[in-house]
Amino acid sequence: MNSSKKINYSTRVAKNIERKMLRDLLIRFSAGFPTNDYTYVGFGSKYFTDFLMVHKYLHIDKLISIEGDIGNKPKYDFNKPLNCIDMKYGMSTNILPEIELDKNRSIVWLDYDGLLEEYCLGDIVTLSGELESGSVLFVSYNSRPPKPAELEIEFPEIGTQIGRLNAYIKKVHGESYIPHDLELRGLSKWENYSSLLRMLIVNCIEKRLEVKNRGLAEKVKLKQLVNFNYQDGCEMSTVGFTFYTTLEEAEKLEQSNLKSFDFYRDNEVPYIIEVPNLTLKEVKALLEIMPKGRKGRKKELEKIIPPSDIEQFSKIYKYLPIFTDSELA
Repeated sequence: MNSSKKINYSTRVAKNIERKMLRDLLIRFSAGFPTNDYTYVGFGSKYFTDFLMVHKYLHIDKLISIEGDIGNKPKYDFNKPLNCIDMKYGMSTNILPEIELDKNRSIVWLDYDGLLEEYCLGDIVTLSGELESGSVLFVSYNSRPPKPAELEIEFPEIGTQIGRLNAYIKKVHGESYIPHDLELRGLSKWENYSSLLRMLIVNCIEKRLEVKNRGLAEKVKLKQLVNFNYQDGCEMSTVGFTFYTTLEEAEKLEQSNLKSFDFYRDNEVPYIIEVPNLTLKEVKALLEIMPKGRKGRKKELEKIIPPSDIEQFSKIYKYLPIFTDSELA
């Protein structure tokens, strides 16, 4: 859970881009599922960036922020930017079961700044059993695979690298949602390890829904909306889902045309948010040829800017924040 000493996420470029992508996704989602009567639950920290976003763009007034840093309660209360934010102090594991999320639809963002530990999966299970049909759940977490040297230090008694990795996965993520036939080879690569963590989340949601759906005429179903991988100093991932029950809700999801977003993902293949290292002058020049500029001008710029950077810029330029020094402006 976020603490007051963590960096301001609004100035972390990839995180900033991700947030804007989620904003646009939710705005389009709200065409079929009006969000003004939704409840938003998140980890506000002292910046409350996502709270300001959902209040401004989705017109949500029922806002709940969970903060585990109880010792700095006065700081969070002082920095709370909206009177409608209800502060809940304590760990998410204890607070989430107390929130009545089965009363109306909700958007919940479990924005963990640490590893996807076993208690995080417990939070997801709790929400999967309580969230109303039409609700949305996002989960963010550190998805960096452990390094061999770290495993050797933590599990010196285990003789093989595969054995150490197996012990690490069970220790950090628990054993409840790990398949018995898990293939451990290749998990030293970030893309493979993040895929494993996504699978654990899907497994725990689906198992909880299986229990929830017993005896229900209309079964609650799960639909993935996003699957992000990005780096802001460390490897991070975000997955997002919505829950639906009726054929009418399924049709509304289809009509919302969320699939038209480049970053929409309903499978295990992640959308990689990559931010090319460009100067302000290079950014300005590239903006002038977006989205489909003169081929001649693009050829000129490719002599200065690598084509791969231009391609990546074309995918994120709508969401790219521009930070400037006021003395240079």
